[in-house]
Amino acid sequence: MKNKFTSVLVLYSLFSGVFQLRAQDSKEILNLKQKSANVSDPKNLVEINKSLANTYNKNGVADSAIVYAKKMIPYYEATRDRERAGNLQLMLVSLNSKIDNTEMMRLHFDNAEKYYNDLTLENKIYLNNIGGHIHDNFYNSTKKAIHYYEKNIDLYHSGKNVDKKKIDLTYQALISLYSRKNYDYANTLKITNDYLKFTEKEFPNRLADIHAYLGSFYWQVGFNQKSIQEFEKALQLYQKQKGKEDYIYGIKNMIGANYMSIKVFDKAKKNAQEAFDYFKKNNDAKSLSSVYNLLSHIAYQEEKFLDAKEYIVKAIEIIPDSAETNLYNKAYLGTIKYKILMQKDSLNIKKDLTKYKELEIITNELSHNFEKIEAKKNDVTSGLLLHNYNILADAYGMLGNYDKAYYYLDKTVKQREKSYSVEKVKALSEAQGEQQLNDERIRIKLEEETKRIQLQKEIELKALRFEYEKKQAAAKTEEERKRLALEEDLKRKEIQIKFDQEQKAVVLRYNQEKNIARINQEKKDAIAKAELESSQNQKNIWAVGAGLSLLLLGFAGFSYNQKRKDNKKIAEEKQKSDDLLLNILPYEVAEELKEKGKTNAKHYDEVSVLFTDFVNFTSNSERIGVQEVLNELNICFTEFDRIMEKYNLEKIKTIGDAYLAVSGLPVSNVQHAKNAVNASLEILSYIQHRKQESPNALDIRIGIHSGPVIAGIVGVKKFAYDIWGDTVNTAARMEQNSALGKLNVSEATYQLIKDDFSFEYRGKIETKGKGAMEMYFVNQI
Repeated sequence: MKNKFTSVLVLYSLFSGVFQLRAQDSKEILNLKQKSANVSDPKNLVEINKSLANTYNKNGVADSAIVYAKKMIPYYEATRDRERAGNLQLMLVSLNSKIDNTEMMRLHFDNAEKYYNDLTLENKIYLNNIGGHIHDNFYNSTKKAIHYYEKNIDLYHSGKNVDKKKIDLTYQALISLYSRKNYDYANTLKITNDYLKFTEKEFPNRLADIHAYLGSFYWQVGFNQKSIQEFEKALQLYQKQKGKEDYIYGIKNMIGANYMSIKVFDKAKKNAQEAFDYFKKNNDAKSLSSVYNLLSHIAYQEEKFLDAKEYIVKAIEIIPDSAETNLYNKAYLGTIKYKILMQKDSLNIKKDLTKYKELEIITNELSHNFEKIEAKKNDVTSGLLLHNYNILADAYGMLGNYDKAYYYLDKTVKQREKSYSVEKVKALSEAQGEQQLNDERIRIKLEEETKRIQLQKEIELKALRFEYEKKQAAAKTEEERKRLALEEDLKRKEIQIKFDQEQKAVVLRYNQEKNIARINQEKKDAIAKAELESSQNQKNIWAVGAGLSLLLLGFAGFSYNQKRKDNKKIAEEKQKSDDLLLNILPYEVAEELKEKGKTNAKHYDEVSVLFTDFVNFTSNSERIGVQEVLNELNICFTEFDRIMEKYNLEKIKTIGDAYLAVSGLPVSNVQHAKNAVNASLEILSYIQHRKQESPNALDIRIGIHSGPVIAGIVGVKKFAYDIWGDTVNTAARMEQNSALGKLNVSEATYQLIKDDFSFEYRGKIETKGKGAMEMYFVNQI
């Protein structure tokens, strides 16, 4: 049997540091033994025993290596050499792990821990990793295991020169413990974000792996939009690396799984198909089986159970029957068979003996396969457990075996509360909220640092100008004035370079500190989802007493009829109130306001802000009259409202003849820039058409910029939903520097949509308060 311990620890170099034993190939074991027989000096004898232990270990004879390692213990204890004594105990832990002697591993670990403060830094880290593993796998103490691993993280954060690869392994073990053993999602998120910063600093080439892990984590807890975002970050990084095609298409398969979970089946199928084409081309049977599994699940969600069965059978047949994956595939096939049978004959099962027997066979197969799956414990996700518990509860209920049905129903409830209780999801959401707040603080800090640098630079440049103006005035010859001008220009460039480097350092520091988790509207959705699931758990339990509930309905009937008319009137008035609120606020914000009585401003990392403005509005008012212009504004803005709704943009407000809208909030949308541009192009098309119909039609120009904003409600009376931030100001500059009938976008927006539209590059254009900025006209389709 493969040694579980060595596979996790990636066996520590047993004789590192003071135990770096150097066996010389020319000296045989017999010669070493003969030497030891003729040596009386304890110190020399220890050196020979080191060589013997090292040689035996090198030859794969761990038990003999243990014998000679143990012979060294009395000497180190007698000489009170605590460092070597502790290191020796650690060496014995490793040697015993090679022969699966867990009892002696524990004994020597306990002995080594007594010398912790005397160990080398490297061996402290090794001891903590062993302690975490032993308490997790042999003592079944997750809390204690976490304690040991966190000691290593503390050693790293203390600034000590530790082995970064071992810290990397520590992070991985710690994340696994929090997520799979404790279902502690909040701490999983925190430690993973810490791991992300560690990886950015120590192993930047592995950042894609961490984003992929975060994608998997969010997938596990049902935060599908966040999962998609993280997987797409991983995808972008992998696409820049060579030889990562397997990773890329494996992630596409996972993105497809997320889209399936939120029932966006077209995108789910698209990603699955891309993965399928790649793995089929490369004859990767194992990965193809995984894609077939996803296609089966998509069909299952669409209630196309025959298609689901066809796909899962292919998933099973394409890989060896003994493959571990097929254990899960076969259990899932049983689920599909059950669904097909229920879809056809659920009403006649108990009357038709043949169908009843068929159900009995399917249920027994399901139960048998699931027992094998359940035995794997740590390797089984909570979602898989819940799915199987539910199916088995339904199946046994159909067979009339209510004891078994209730047994699995009870397990469903307990597993759901264990994994996805309201408290756990709230804790995760709050952890993400802390990440958002921290992000906002860091962002503000960056802005302040940037302003400070800019101000300091301007002060130095003005001082330089003043100094050289005095020198120029005192210069007596043209040659001297030219020399001074060149000298001043050189010093200006030096100042510019100095401040550019300082600004880059600030931005780099900001990027390194920036946390990856971006909380968005999933917070409220996740809490609501958890509360709903918790409520459904109770309903499942109460379903046992459903018969009694039916008796109570008769008594409730009279009261119900009396209240129907009143309730209907109340509902109509409530609907009017809700409609009015939705005319002022986005749906998500309105719901939060109704639920809590208040809303908090939120930070959004990526949105696109759209500004429109009618050209020569004042002169047109004078030409055709104020009322006619206002009528034209109303007609245009009404159409703009329709266009915003079509492309999922949020109208913010009108300011005179200007119209402000934003794409990508209050619900995040990766297509925010594309949607904003499509809406703008449709506005331009509408205005062109309008000019052909009406002599009072107005000319328009539009600007878009993409970036972060803060959004929320302003005031308590006649309140309004508004957005703030530099992104809004920059979008206004894009509009001001646009042209009649044109859509002008910034460099940031261009980078997001450069593959979707054609452009006219305008170069760098001076803007008020922001200096020269690169701009592009988007060509109309």
